[in-house]
Amino acid sequence: MESNNEKELSTPEVCREIQFTWTETPQPLKEIIDSSGDLPSVVKMWQEKSPADSSPLLDIHKPLLLYKELNGVKVYCKNVTSVDSLTGAQCKDDPIVVIPLGYTGWFRLIDDRDKPLTTISNVARIMPKKILSYKLVTGYIRDQYTTNSNLAEPLHLKVDIQPGLFKVLNVREDFVRYTDHKKIVKRKLLRCLVCKTEDDTNVLLPFEAAGMFYLIEVRKSTSKHINIENIGYAYNIKDMYTAGLSKGVILKLLHGRPPSKPCGFTQILKVCDLIKDHTVIACTISENKRLLELPVAPVPLFVKALNYPHFDRHQTFLDTLKFMDKNADGYANELKVRHNYTVDKTARKVEKESKKDEKL
Repeated sequence: MESNNEKELSTPEVCREIQFTWTETPQPLKEIIDSSGDLPSVVKMWQEKSPADSSPLLDIHKPLLLYKELNGVKVYCKNVTSVDSLTGAQCKDDPIVVIPLGYTGWFRLIDDRDKPLTTISNVARIMPKKILSYKLVTGYIRDQYTTNSNLAEPLHLKVDIQPGLFKVLNVREDFVRYTDHKKIVKRKLLRCLVCKTEDDTNVLLPFEAAGMFYLIEVRKSTSKHINIENIGYAYNIKDMYTAGLSKGVILKLLHGRPPSKPCGFTQILKVCDLIKDHTVIACTISENKRLLELPVAPVPLFVKALNYPHFDRHQTFLDTLKFMDKNADGYANELKVRHNYTVDKTARKVEKESKKDEKL
C-alpha cells in the first residue's frame, strides 16, 4: 500500500513536446508577421497533404520560432575559380554566396594594385589606428601565470600571433623577459609596436617582425610627409557598399568566417547582384535546434500557433528562446549559401529606390 501511495503521489513526467493549436487558414509570412505585432511568434509551414506518419519531418515543416525580422541589402556573389587578364573571371554558377552588410569579415579589391606593408617597422612609421594582419606574425604576450605576480619585469611568451584585426596603441622600447619555444628564459632590448587584438589581448610586435599588414583606419594626425596612397587597405562589406559597390567587382576575403555550408568556397568572389532582402530569422522548436533564414514572400504559406501565450513557460520553448538570444544576431550576419538563385524584380526595384533615397 505504501509503495502504491508513493506511485500515485509521484509527479507525472513532463512531456517535452509542446501541443500547438494551429490556425485553419494558411497565410504568407508577411501577413502573419504584420498581424502578430512584435516577434517572437510560432508558425509551421502549411502542407496541403499531411505527410505519412513514418516519414520524418524536415526542419522547415517543424514548428518554428520566428525571432527577428530583417530588412537590409545583401550582396550576392559567385565563387571565382580563376582570374585572367584576357578572359576575365571564371565563376561557378551555383551555389551563390550571400554576404549581409553586417558581416564582420574584411576584404580587398582584387584589382587593387596597392601593396600591403610587410614589416612592423613600416607600420610604426605610419602609426595607423587599425590594421589587418593577414598572416601569422611573431610577437610577445604576457604569461597569464605571472600576470598578477610581483616580478619587477613581467614574463612574456614568444608566440605566433594569429591573423586578425589589431588596434595600434603605441611604440615601446624596453627590455623584455620572455620564454621561447624551448622554454628558455631570455632578456632582450626590443623596440615594439604595442597592439590590442580582437579578444582584447595586448601584444608586443617587434619592429623587425615580417608579415602582411593592410591599413583599415589611419589617424588624422598622420604626417603629410608619409605617403600612404600606395598602401593596401582592407574594407568591410558595409563600407564598400556605402562607397558604391557594384556588379562585376571582384573581392578577396582576407579575414573572416567562410560559409558553414559547402559551396566550393574560393575566398575570391564576384559580385553578381545587390538585393534588398526582407527575411526573418527562425529556429526549430525542438531539442536539436536549427537556425533558418526565411524569405518574407508570397510563398510558401504558413499556419500560426493560436495558443502561443499559453506555452511561453514550457521548458522547450524557453530553451529555444534562450538559444536565439545568444545565436540569432551572429547567424543573421554570417555568410550564407543559396542554391537555385533567381533575381526578384520587385526586390531589385526596391533596392534601386533605396539607393536613390540614400543619395538624396
